[in-house]
Parts: sequence; C-alpha cells; structure tokens
Amino acid sequence: MDTFRYVLAVVIWTTIPPAFLYWYLIHPFIGYWRTVGPVRTWLVVIPVCLLAAGVLLRGRGPVAATDLGTNWALFYLGLGLWGASILVERQIRKELDFRTLTGTPELRPASRDEERKLLEQGIYGRVRHPRYLAVFVGSLGWSMMANHGATYGLAALLVPLILGLIVLEERELMDRFGDRYRDYRRRVPAIVPRFGSA
Repeated sequence: MDTFRYVLAVVIWTTIPPAFLYWYLIHPFIGYWRTVGPVRTWLVVIPVCLLAAGVLLRGRGPVAATDLGTNWALFYLGLGLWGASILVERQIRKELDFRTLTGTPELRPASRDEERKLLEQGIYGRVRHPRYLAVFVGSLGWSMMANHGATYGLAALLVPLILGLIVLEERELMDRFGDRYRDYRRRVPAIVPRFGSA
C-alpha cells in the first residue's frame, strides 16, 4: 500500500502543476496564440509543460519526505471524492467534445461561427466551471488517498490557481459573448453547483 500511495503522490506531483501551467501559458496570451493557431501553439506550450513535469519528477524528494502513512478513513473518503469528480467529468463530456476540452476553440479566431456557442445546458446550467470543480475535488481525493503532505500542499495551491484561471477565462468569455455571458454569470454560480431545477 505504501508503494501505491507513493506512486499516486508522484503522479499528482508531476501532472497537476504542468496541467495548470498549460492553461496559464494559453489564457493570458490568447490573442497571440490565435494568430499562430492551435498546432503551432501546442508545439511551443506542450514541450514546456513536459519539461516542467520532468523537473518535478526529478525533484520529487518532498513527496517521499512528507509521507503521512496509510490512513484508511482518509483513503476511502478520498476515493469517494475521486468518484464524485468522475461523475462531474461524465456530465461535462456530455456537453464538450475532445477539441473543446483541449482548448482548440480558444486558439482559433473568435469570428468562427461554429465556435461561438455558449454552454448553458446540462451541468453548465448548474455551475459555470464544472471542469475546475472536478479537478479540485478529484485532486483533493487523490491527495487524501496518497496521504502525503506535498500533495495536500498542491491541493491547497489549486484554490488560487483555479480562481486565477476563472478570472482569465471569464474575461475571454465576456469578450466573445458579451451581455449573454454577463447574464449567464449572474444566473449560474462559478464553482459551487446550484441544485434543484436548472
């Protein structure tokens, strides 16, 4: 069990920060990336993220040094959170295709009609950013299952990282959709889902 928890902690340590780095390299410079297009953007951004993952893998010492031991109550609670994140992801995938999940529409000129659809149905009628909700809940669940101090630190770091991405992403969405997005933003909460009739 200790090996499984360590491997899980290393996976968290080496994948979560580069995933967020990807979006922090995309959103602030979206105007530039739109001029070069998706393929050229990925040829620049993905190697940077892979390099970051490699650096984190080599510097995984804090993961081993912060092992808090196997705690079955935390493990099962974490497993439940991870399961909840999978349910949210399944709802997201009903609304988004792979191209959208990888950010392809953001990397194309905003004038393309097929990319101007504002999602307001399904899970997007209950929460504006279900992907960030799923990432946070799933990461917290994995951290609890791994039970390493370093992974809890990363889970805590996700809060400001997610809030920052929401600001950047919503700025883009207001530029693309204008008053339609402002109205949607007033009606639907950002992270904590609205329950009841959507």
